[in-house]
Amino acid sequence: MERISQPQLAALVVMFQIGSSPLFLLGASAGADAWIAVLVAMLAGLLLLVLLTLQIRRLEPDKDLVEMFRTYFGRVIGYAFAIAYFVYFSYKSVRNIREFGDLMILYLLPSTPLFIVIGCVLIVAGFAVWQGIEAFTRMTQIIMPVVLIIYAAFFFMIYASGLFDIHRIQPIADKGLGKVAEAALPEIVSFPFGEMVLFLMLWKYVASKKKTFRTTIRCYVYTGLFLTATNIVIIASLGPISQISVVPFIQIMSQVEIASVIERLDPLAASLIFAGVFIKMTAYFFGAFLVGGHLVKTKKRYLVVGVGAVLFIGALTFRSYMQHIWFGFEQNLKYHFPMFQIYIPALLLLVMLFRSRLRADGNRQS
Repeated sequence: MERISQPQLAALVVMFQIGSSPLFLLGASAGADAWIAVLVAMLAGLLLLVLLTLQIRRLEPDKDLVEMFRTYFGRVIGYAFAIAYFVYFSYKSVRNIREFGDLMILYLLPSTPLFIVIGCVLIVAGFAVWQGIEAFTRMTQIIMPVVLIIYAAFFFMIYASGLFDIHRIQPIADKGLGKVAEAALPEIVSFPFGEMVLFLMLWKYVASKKKTFRTTIRCYVYTGLFLTATNIVIIASLGPISQISVVPFIQIMSQVEIASVIERLDPLAASLIFAGVFIKMTAYFFGAFLVGGHLVKTKKRYLVVGVGAVLFIGALTFRSYMQHIWFGFEQNLKYHFPMFQIYIPALLLLVMLFRSRLRADGNRQS
């Protein structure tokens, strides 16, 4: 079985959590307090990660999510849960693929047909899946420092260009904390912090399992603080416009101008964000591939092609980018994603704890 190192796990957690999140003003309904909503959601997501997701992993460190379902719910119910998570992981990958394709056409390749862009990126992602989890995480480990350094340079250029005005995030909590909580729960918890449920399919492959808890928590917190800082930059740079902008971070970079030499950096910003979107969509591709391997016994190449075909068709079902965004933020985050990120894992953990208690009682009686 393939193994990934702790540094590779760290890079994957960071890049997966970043994903496409810097594109948007997370918690826009909280207005200038959206950054507080991200911070609240990060803390709520941290509790979810520590008390639920990582607890499941602690009880069964050598099994993936589908294997746990079969162990604790039986073959039939476990199979049904596996199908549900195949749909969930596939849909999450589809969303990122469509996001990648639409942004590529919007900023870099306006004359290229959407299906060509989506087909090309799926071929690259499928090749990464074909090479295996170790090769994919090694690539992620190489990309991560480059991405973070460029983000840091962007933040500096935004400040140096005079776009950043800290007064735009003031007064703090002027509409009360209720508005902040409403924006944070469950929307921002669902995206991006609750998405760590995917790692229940991946932690099985991590070497040095005793360090997994610490590595995951540390990288989760770092990423949460980074996303909070990104929200602050967006609000302080665009003000109220940030709440209605489709892709506010790219809009900011289009306005950066330093000494009439450095300007129009939005294509570079789009390219940078594509790296995060690609890592995230490929990670979900891996999740769907691994679940599919439990559902259908076939050769690896057929499974990669089959899952890729599902993702290709799914990515073309949205009529437009705006429909894709609306459906995600208005329907999925509130109603669909919490089922897979919270409710089903919570049920699994309760059954696991109950079975562990029964075994412990049986051992004492014997």
